[in-house]
Amino acid sequence: MFQPLDLIPLLSWFIFLIYLGVESYGCRCRIKKIPSRIAVSGIRGKSSITRLIACGLRAGGYKVVAKTTGSKPVVIYPDGREEEIRRRGPATILEQKNLAARAVAERADFLVSEMMSIQPECLKAEGRYLLQPDILVLSNFRVDHTEFLGQDKEEVARKMMTAVPAGTLVFLPEEEWRPWMEVLANKQGFELRAVGSSPEAARLTEILPYPEFEPNLRLALAVLEHLGIASSRAGSTWSDLKPDYGRTRAWKIRYGRNRFFYFVSLFAANDPESSLLALEFVTHRMGWQDNPKIGLLSLRADRGDRTAQWADFLKSGKANFLESLVLTGPGARALRFKIRRSFGTSDRMVHLLSARHPESSLEEIIRLVKECQKTRSASVSDCLVFGLGNIGGFGCQLIDYLERTADAVRI
Repeated sequence: MFQPLDLIPLLSWFIFLIYLGVESYGCRCRIKKIPSRIAVSGIRGKSSITRLIACGLRAGGYKVVAKTTGSKPVVIYPDGREEEIRRRGPATILEQKNLAARAVAERADFLVSEMMSIQPECLKAEGRYLLQPDILVLSNFRVDHTEFLGQDKEEVARKMMTAVPAGTLVFLPEEEWRPWMEVLANKQGFELRAVGSSPEAARLTEILPYPEFEPNLRLALAVLEHLGIASSRAGSTWSDLKPDYGRTRAWKIRYGRNRFFYFVSLFAANDPESSLLALEFVTHRMGWQDNPKIGLLSLRADRGDRTAQWADFLKSGKANFLESLVLTGPGARALRFKIRRSFGTSDRMVHLLSARHPESSLEEIIRLVKECQKTRSASVSDCLVFGLGNIGGFGCQLIDYLERTADAVRI
């Protein structure tokens, strides 16, 4: 016999569908009130590109609301003021809905947002429904988030490209372009522009108050020039640009009479390929190619795929330029066991960092630096310690501690 209570599940679903419809309609209305939308996606460099474009647009006289979701998520307002996003739980792409509402409230001419998604399905939803960008910047296709994006660069590129919304103008570095992308662009209805190396971008790397990769600069310049803002105008304001929290930075740390070592944070580079590129960039820029090098690899429990990447990288021999390696975080002991025969030798040790707090961690690192220097003459170059792996948790704690206690070095 039919019972009135049987209607409750059906009615609940009906109300839920109405709610989704209203939310979807409201989101579309809000986003269309923003004259121009720019989204920045890719694997590395998204936060930097977002900041560069937003700063350049402000120099052009536009009102811009921007958002980065990198090491520390922030909203950047038209006057350049930044507000850190406080999250009660895990990050969600629904933050973009709130971002659009802020941009509307600020009467912004442009919304520039770093995309948050990792899974291809979420990338599609974020681009096609939440942000609906006129312009999409793809920074690069490197191997990371392998459980969602695949095990090689080609697979990463295909999954990210298939999420591009129709009607979008896409900028990407020339070196990341592949012939099949033009076929996909024609099929999906978006325009593709490959941006080649730029002497102006190379020049501007010397102006910025922090180290920046030339491809990031050239992409930002290409977007700004497309929007009618000359590189000279953008570059004049970039000298005062506030960088992302996770930027590459270094400190000079005293550990004895007239003895120092340098700690270089590459924590936000995350994956091995990006970390190696950043390490080479810093050492060549500073003339540190021959300095002895130690790696401090910070692991996270929720990034087992990245730990596996580092295990493969360390076993491959590509990191054998390191004098020694220090591991910290969940899975450190297991990783040491995996790499001890391939990476660890009589001259190259793998250590576990037992300390829990930045101050005591630094004391352990200093002991390792001293051991490294013992085997070398007194005139040898100062030791370099590179923070690698993950910035979340331990990485942030150590950066904050060094910012308070050590002497910053401009790279």
